[in-house]
Amino acid sequence: MSPSILLIETPGHIPRDITTLVGTLEGIVAFTHLWWSAEGSDEDPLASDQALLRANRARVSRVADHIVPGHGAPFTPDGATPR
Repeated sequence: MSPSILLIETPGHIPRDITTLVGTLEGIVAFTHLWWSAEGSDEDPLASDQALLRANRARVSRVADHIVPGHGAPFTPDGATPR
């Protein structure tokens, strides 16, 4: 493991999901499976727990400068990003 990499539990889409946070020269990048996109819906039709999914999206967006979702294009979270 590296001090620039941190794994955090982020259940919601499925009960055992994790997000990998990586410190880079451009900021913190989150590699996640929170079923998320910059312009997509805030609902996940397959989520095991919508409330937990939203809470973990908010948690990740507070620390990440860039988000790379498991499905879809990378994006930079802002006030309009679905949570």
